[in-house]
Amino acid sequence: MPGFTIGWEYLTGRCVASDPASRERAEWPPHPARVFMALAAAWFETGEDIAAGEALRWLEALGDPELVLPARDRIFHRSVVDVFVPVNDTAGPASALLQSAPITRAKQPRTFPSCWVGDAPCFFHWPMAADGDIRKHRDALSRLCSEVTRIGHSSSLVRMWVAKADEMSGEVWVPEDGLSELQVRRLSQGMLDLLERLYNRRGREQHQALSERIAALKAESPTGKGSKERKLAIKSELEELERQLKQVDARDPIRPTIGLWTGYRRKPDEPPPTAAHTHFDSDLLILTHVDGPRLPAVSTLLVTQVLRKAILDHLQSAIPEWVSGHKANGEPLRNGNNQLAIFPLPFVGHEHADGHLLGVAIAFPRSVARPERGRVLGSFILSPTGEPRDIHLTLGRLGVWTLRKRDWAEPRYSLRPETWTAHPEGAESWASVTPVVLDRFPKCDPDKERQRWLEEVGEIVSVACERLGLPRPVEVAATTTSRHRGSPRALAKRRPLRGYPELSDRDAVLGDGFPPYPTKGSNGPRPQFHVRLRFAEPVVGPILIGAGRFFGYGLCKPLRRRANR
Repeated sequence: MPGFTIGWEYLTGRCVASDPASRERAEWPPHPARVFMALAAAWFETGEDIAAGEALRWLEALGDPELVLPARDRIFHRSVVDVFVPVNDTAGPASALLQSAPITRAKQPRTFPSCWVGDAPCFFHWPMAADGDIRKHRDALSRLCSEVTRIGHSSSLVRMWVAKADEMSGEVWVPEDGLSELQVRRLSQGMLDLLERLYNRRGREQHQALSERIAALKAESPTGKGSKERKLAIKSELEELERQLKQVDARDPIRPTIGLWTGYRRKPDEPPPTAAHTHFDSDLLILTHVDGPRLPAVSTLLVTQVLRKAILDHLQSAIPEWVSGHKANGEPLRNGNNQLAIFPLPFVGHEHADGHLLGVAIAFPRSVARPERGRVLGSFILSPTGEPRDIHLTLGRLGVWTLRKRDWAEPRYSLRPETWTAHPEGAESWASVTPVVLDRFPKCDPDKERQRWLEEVGEIVSVACERLGLPRPVEVAATTTSRHRGSPRALAKRRPLRGYPELSDRDAVLGDGFPPYPTKGSNGPRPQFHVRLRFAEPVVGPILIGAGRFFGYGLCKPLRRRANR
């Protein structure tokens, strides 16, 4: 494999580094900017070799590297606890003396977030590095890597080396747009010069040398013959040195803050799955609830409508058809599968599930290219520097609900894309978490022809699956109760007369079942049910079927095999 590679391993098996967004959380994987700063620190501490400096400037100009990391199931984030450590000694009276010396030994709480990595190495790989440049800088970078002792905290000891391509093993992550799953601080050109200015070693050394020279001249008292001329020379030199001293920058080092971020996505190492896919991409954009009221699953429609309005308001007039669901003339898209969908992520399917919303997911049409998604929604999800930004949704009297792009290390199962997509293997059995709103009214009367009515409902749901790009299910079961614990019931009998029903604050917080999905201009909302689907072969989600699929209704989740039995 062509290119240039740097590898390192954690000698203690632990990576100790604080996430830049929260000191209560460990940073994993190490961001390219952090690894480069470790190399720069070794360069500053070892005399700033000219060849090594040129090599570092070449490295920062190569751009974003590929990340080759240990498998995610091998990384364990350790619990963060407060550790009381002594602060700097201060002279004066103290409640606890250090032996007989009057020195205060006060302690302050600190946290050292870390994660267990084990003995698996990590690699950064630049595949586009030219062979001639690699030969020119390899030796200098190899010597510099051998001087790196830590990445992150001083207890995060590492061994670093210039690696060969055949040494790399693990999951490969490639740089992509900011909507990708992994978000890291990037390495950019000019970073070494920036770190040098922030560290300000030369300015402080020059200030110290001038100060020492001035002190020596002031202490000198010439006597004897020629003392007058010497005193005049000392005075002239002192005036010059003091003038130079005022121009020297003697500030203390400034902790660097890297403001540029970029996204990474997992490079699939398995063959393309043979399972059927829906028209929605299985690569979901997940937004995590970080602040605001605790909302139940029955508030799905309220949250998704407000989030969709926030997206449209942000885009203003430049709204693509796949976001709005309408053509430029206002006509609805005839092929609704080319439209973005927003659906909830409730805590369901667990022994202690209560159905409250942990976040929201955005499912993109597979027909929309990844760069186009980032171009349209990147500024809504990310700050100008690429860092995830807070999205505030105003929910009336319920208050403000705040969302943020999911962190790669998020441990909660309901906030993982594969929980809702079963990617890449797929699943045969699925059950709805939010009710499926039928695309039309059944013609049979359920009270008089129950069996025919169930068959007709099954046919409507099967057609909805085919419309989504899936094969016909071999079994469809419709009920008012979900198979996933924690999901509220489907209330199919509440029928307002016409138009869109208003969802009250009480319904959004205390409702015992999902409110009816509004159908504009009809005599009432269409029937809605929880369904259980079984396919002949595994299929890959997300599965969103029915009339309300673009607002989170008709969301299905794979059934575990234990539940199937």
